[in-house]
Amino acid sequence: MNKKGFTLVELLAVITILAVIALITTPIIFGVVEDSRMNSFTRSVEEMRNVIDMDYNEYGRNGTVTYKYSNNKLVCVECDGGSDLELDFTGEIDDATGTFYNNDGKITLTVENNAYRATDDGSGEVVTVKK
Repeated sequence: MNKKGFTLVELLAVITILAVIALITTPIIFGVVEDSRMNSFTRSVEEMRNVIDMDYNEYGRNGTVTYKYSNNKLVCVECDGGSDLELDFTGEIDDATGTFYNNDGKITLTVENNAYRATDDGSGEVVTVKK
């Protein structure tokens, strides 16, 4: 007799092995995605900090200057003759708001959205945590 195909036991064994592999890899994949989102958030905040540093130095600002971020716009508060000046920042962080202070080149910041909160106490290192 010439046998073709697989037995039910063989098919169940393959399905069981695939299920175990899926159970092992799913959390790993979701962890990588979450790490990627957090890293993207942190890089955007660091980019904003760089734009603020360039603005502060390019225009010879002194003392403490306040910058605000909301609605995907980065603004230097009362920098343009007493009115707000929108800075050239092309990044986006959905639903984020933040405040930056540049005190003679030392930048402190707090930026947050629904998922993350980033801070820098002036050390130059952005620390991001999940909410």
